[in-house]
Amino acid sequence: MKKRSIIRAMSFSACFILVISAYAIKGNIESNHYKSRLEAVYQQNLNELAGTLDEIQTSLTKSEYASSGNMMNSLSSDLYSQCLAAKSSLAALPVDQLNLTGAYKFLSQTGDYARYLSQKDELTDEDYDNLHALLEYAQKYRDFANSMLERCANGAKISENQISSASVANTKISAFSLDFNTAEEAFENYPTLLYDGPYADAVLDKKPEINSEKEYSRDECRKIAADIIGADAGALLYHSDEDGNIPACTFSYKYMTIAVSKHGGRLLYIINDETVKTPNVTEENAVNNAKEFLKKAGYENMTQSYYAVYDNICVINFAYCADSVVYYSDLIKVGVSLETGRVYSFEAIGYLTNHTKRAAFEEALDEETLAGMLPSSVTVAGTQLCVIPKENGKEAQCREFHCISKRTGDEALIYLNAKTGAQEDILILLYSDDGVLTK
Repeated sequence: MKKRSIIRAMSFSACFILVISAYAIKGNIESNHYKSRLEAVYQQNLNELAGTLDEIQTSLTKSEYASSGNMMNSLSSDLYSQCLAAKSSLAALPVDQLNLTGAYKFLSQTGDYARYLSQKDELTDEDYDNLHALLEYAQKYRDFANSMLERCANGAKISENQISSASVANTKISAFSLDFNTAEEAFENYPTLLYDGPYADAVLDKKPEINSEKEYSRDECRKIAADIIGADAGALLYHSDEDGNIPACTFSYKYMTIAVSKHGGRLLYIINDETVKTPNVTEENAVNNAKEFLKKAGYENMTQSYYAVYDNICVINFAYCADSVVYYSDLIKVGVSLETGRVYSFEAIGYLTNHTKRAAFEEALDEETLAGMLPSSVTVAGTQLCVIPKENGKEAQCREFHCISKRTGDEALIYLNAKTGAQEDILILLYSDDGVLTK
């Protein structure tokens, strides 16, 4: 063979090897990309499962405080949809489905049992015991799902370490399947069983009465904002006009954006982009500073509800109070920097949307009568009269009972209609080092 032919043959061979290598590399890249996408989908399903199990636990916890068919019916509707969502997420994971009978039984029966209870006129101690048993299973399975999430956060992969299925021939499943099989042990003794968030849309669709009050000019709004935050009016830069349920003028000052309603000239909100570093102020001082700021802004008769700390900012909820009745619809949130003690953020949209002159409070049923309508499984730690917002945008006159479960020690706020005794709402109290929240 001529030298030129040898060189040509070698060149063709090299090109062929390069082409084959390129395809191999491309295939490997595409394979890795596919695995990454598949892993992301699996982890999303696991995250949704954990989130839904947390919702199931919350609904079951609330059901322990329910004493009426209407409230149980509402909770059972939530449980039914939550259990369906959990089963859907579980089915989408690479887990040996034949070994999940306990989990599926729990998810299927929980909603059905709550629906059964909703048809009863009165719940018995046995009913509450069964609900508590379901709650314990929900907590165990939620804790397991959260531990799986923590493993993924630390680098574990659901799609790796494929092993042969013990129940289906020629089938590969994730090694995570073994962990789910272990979690099934929690169901070995499974019994056989025959104001701030939820109301937002309906509340904020209202037409605020403040829009019928005197209209203020841009400069007048600027001066109002400057006086409230203690700054020179000339230092506030006009930002924009806002058109919405409450038209407003907005201004910029340092890290803050401040909005004042065009009608009535009331402080609407403060948004702040400044980073809050080391905390130097106690939560108690933050609450006191927030109270003083509310008075300066012209918001009188506000009572503190609960607070929580986020990123060194203490956010306190205040509600309007008159004649010993708390109006939770008239809500203001004040954020105070724990570094400086100054007001960091402010939001009075709920208050300005809902605040109005209301009819006199009518308490047809006294405290003792209403307390007798509470579940026998709770003790009362405190009570007060209040008005709460409903999902349809209306309000309900209630007596709020701060209750403690005799079984778990958990705390909840139960709202009974002051006229009829019907349960209007249940909120679980969550305590932490960062404050108190409701769920």
